[in-house]
Amino acid sequence: MKITELFKKSLFWDVNPEILDSEKNSRFIIERVLVRGGMEDVKKVMKLYTRDQIIDAAKKSRNLDTITHNFCANYFNISKAEMHAPSQYY
Repeated sequence: MKITELFKKSLFWDVNPEILDSEKNSRFIIERVLVRGGMEDVKKVMKLYTRDQIIDAAKKSRNLDTITHNFCANYFNISKAEMHAPSQYY
């Protein structure tokens, strides 16, 4: 499935969304939607990927802002110690 069929192109403004592969680029897509998307986008990513894939992406991400970091920790019941510290750039 093409990413542009599910998500706004503006979420992927800095890359060519037409060449994103939902399997190969799953971590990038999950992270981008969690950080930059709205709740509707997050719901779509939860339908596209498994809970474990989303948790894995959240744990490995170094780009989560404080709000997204806290959301992922609480919603997915992830210990904050298992995640990287939230980015201070936001």
